[in-house]
Amino acid sequence: MSFWNWFGSGKLKEYEEKTRLEPENPQCHFELATEYERRGQYPQAIEAFQKTLTLSPRSAETHFNLGVLYETTGNGRQAIFHMVQAGNLFSERNDVESKDKARKKLKTYYKKFDFHPDGHPPAS
Repeated sequence: MSFWNWFGSGKLKEYEEKTRLEPENPQCHFELATEYERRGQYPQAIEAFQKTLTLSPRSAETHFNLGVLYETTGNGRQAIFHMVQAGNLFSERNDVESKDKARKKLKTYYKKFDFHPDGHPPAS
């Protein structure tokens, strides 16, 4: 096992243990989710981010990360839903830079998943 695999393995165990010890702490679930995402373990990452939202439903960062994960796994409906939520929450707290980042991703998702916010395809 390489050093980096060993190091990463230790990080995952650390985050899993923190989550076990503090199951009601959304930050623990968020950190665990980002580690799963970093490793490409997308179903586990989605589950941990969903748990984060259960504990902290207004977390713009969690909605943003879920949007990215759902886009990565091809679930357009969920990607768009979570990116809209992220953009709205960033906007509420006047985080213009993050809101703009979410809106740019949202435009990309609309195009990628052939989604039309008004329900009608664009005129030719």
